Amino acid sequence: MKRTIILLLLILLLALPAQAQDVTISIGSETGVHADALIANAERCAMEVGVAYEAHQLPPGEWINSILPTEAAVRSGLYDIAYIPISKIPQFVAAEYLLPLEDFDIEALDPDDLAFFNLTEYEGKHWLVPWLNEYQGILYRTDLLNDADEQAAFMEEYGYALAAPRSRQQYFDQVAHFHRPDEGFYGNIAYGLRAGWINILHEALHFMHGVDIADNDTLEVNVNTEAGRAVLADMEMLYGMADPASFTAGWVEGNANFTAGRDYSLVTWNSVLLYGNDPETSAVAGNIGFQLLPLPDDEIEEPKGFLSQWGPALSSTSENPDKAFEMLVCLTNTESGVLGVTETTLGNSPARISVLQDERAQARFPWLGDIAAGIQGLNIISTPSIPEWGSMVRGDVLPRNLSIFISGESTVEETAATIEAEILQILRDGGYIEE
Repeated sequence: MKRTIILLLLILLLALPAQAQDVTISIGSETGVHADALIANAERCAMEVGVAYEAHQLPPGEWINSILPTEAAVRSGLYDIAYIPISKIPQFVAAEYLLPLEDFDIEALDPDDLAFFNLTEYEGKHWLVPWLNEYQGILYRTDLLNDADEQAAFMEEYGYALAAPRSRQQYFDQVAHFHRPDEGFYGNIAYGLRAGWINILHEALHFMHGVDIADNDTLEVNVNTEAGRAVLADMEMLYGMADPASFTAGWVEGNANFTAGRDYSLVTWNSVLLYGNDPETSAVAGNIGFQLLPLPDDEIEEPKGFLSQWGPALSSTSENPDKAFEMLVCLTNTESGVLGVTETTLGNSPARISVLQDERAQARFPWLGDIAAGIQGLNIISTPSIPEWGSMVRGDVLPRNLSIFISGESTVEETAATIEAEILQILRDGGYIEE
């Protein structure tokens, strides 16, 4: 009898690992430092939850603009967890591809510890867990900015001190000062590839002028207006002082040129700091500053900023949503956030306040302390929360027309009129505004 009981116990013990493998949680994401930081926790979390896991990392741009939308349409169940930006929430909710976090124990996510968790809300529910909080601004070369000879020359030319740009004009002056094409050095590099990347500079310049491309509440479009045309004129001017690689550069190529030391500045997101300060791959490591976009009505005490937030969301095609949620809780908790900063090659710009405040995380990136100190006072600029904004406006209308514009095939006036007309037609077709 005893022998039989022992044999039964052995059989049960041997069966446990196999049962754990019966559930596999598949995670889909783009490639990139912040996605790497998330996936780095997957093996540990799979063991804690008692599941197997698969991680699929696809090319940036393709993942969010073609691969995942296709999966959302065909609903083949490839992913239990999809890593997406908040700008895509309306699109994937409309496709009925996401599960709201309210379907589960949302308090297990400790939402009060997630900076700007409110931005993940759409139609009264929350759809992803913030993992990366990324701020749009200007990267610039601090070694050149702090060079005594450059400071003297700039003062003589412009009549004020060379310092981190606090206004649109200060930034333009710096681009002009450091633009030296005869020396193979350029005032800026931009993402000019006909894809979502080209929108970054256009969007940033709108904010620098103090206007939105379209108002988030009223949907009033500000493209073929005095301010909107001034934005395009500024964009044309910056491309005139840009690295020639700008006209075909996407995210990877633009960042690579900047970190190779070819350019003074880049209007982008602060995650590029992670690439730029890697001494093994960057020629300008340790010599990069970051300034939030200078806005005309900004206040030092309560600055405004444009935030790109990414995080994992639950797919409605998952056969194991409860286990997927458990995995989600583990992947995004404080310990995973700290490990994403400290135990990966390039780190992360985390969304959890507790991670920003963690001594281990700050030991690697002291600037996280600055974000932690100021994040609650930052007023976030938002964009229209409608499905068509991400899929049609930012996915087609803007890249297509801006690409034609920077290549010199259309004027400021023609481009402004075309973009505004196409956006207004999309808003009419969607029933958001009247004919």
